[in-house]
Amino acid sequence: MKRIAAIALILSVSALFAASLNAGEANWPTKPVEFVVPANPGGDTDINLRVFLKYLEKELGQSMVVVNMAGGAGAVGMNNVRQSRSDGYRALFYHSGALIAKIMDFIDYDVVDTFEIAAMPVIDKSNCFASNAKAPFDNMKELVAAAKANPGKISFGTESGSFTHLHILALEDISGAKFNIVDAGTAAEKTTALLGGRIDVIGTQYGLINGYIQKNEFKCVGILSDQKLAGAENVHTFAEDGFNLVFDKFFYIGFPKGTDRAIVQKLNEAAKKVAANPDYIKDCQGNFVNANHFSPEESVNYIKGQDVIYRKYEKALTSGDVKK
Repeated sequence: MKRIAAIALILSVSALFAASLNAGEANWPTKPVEFVVPANPGGDTDINLRVFLKYLEKELGQSMVVVNMAGGAGAVGMNNVRQSRSDGYRALFYHSGALIAKIMDFIDYDVVDTFEIAAMPVIDKSNCFASNAKAPFDNMKELVAAAKANPGKISFGTESGSFTHLHILALEDISGAKFNIVDAGTAAEKTTALLGGRIDVIGTQYGLINGYIQKNEFKCVGILSDQKLAGAENVHTFAEDGFNLVFDKFFYIGFPKGTDRAIVQKLNEAAKKVAANPDYIKDCQGNFVNANHFSPEESVNYIKGQDVIYRKYEKALTSGDVKK
């Protein structure tokens, strides 16, 4: 009888504990949620997250904390979240670069298999090539012509294994031009290098260089989009100059694998409301990015589709042909 009573007590306590956990999940979040950005402050990933969280806090009624964790082409931040507790209080906010990190073996796991993808609140169609305002080319046709006339002489600043690294390799592939590809560091470091004349061209996002364009220090020579960029209609798309390349930079939120589905869904529903908020849409437009909403399933399918495109350049990405 004592044994039976002990077993009954254990089952009762277990049931109460499970009920407590379920109640906690249903009320999530009951404390601040940390979002890990695998990049330094001030870049587009950091900026896009902070804009989004300003509105997400209002929807979820809790403070949101940004944790910048750069290094290893995003691997440091991704690994931190991957190894965190799956309780809904630490999430990843990252972008397309995760797919490239896998191709280049910076990570040994697939994003969609490792994280519970909850939402994709931002898509950036402003990926571009920029040069000093005094550069002798004003569009992609002129830039490629200059590169062909001087093979390996025009320097292109990127970060090895980054989204912009993919862009220059794709351009070389489609155009036959050859650039001097240089690892110039983070978004901020690339901008500084271009400003100082140490690099001829950089890959970046329009919103990060708009201030320099307005001051006539930089110019944008091409947009990697299938449409004109609102607010920069004078800039050619790559396709307009004969190079049919389109790369949209997507930003997603992922929880550690095993996070309760109810938490993932609650985050997604809040993100959906944020995406429809006119003030959020306006803030995104001010940064030359697009407010977006995909369900977890739509986000996963989108990421898988992008991975197929990136894999076309796997050999070039892993060749190691990038100078420091």
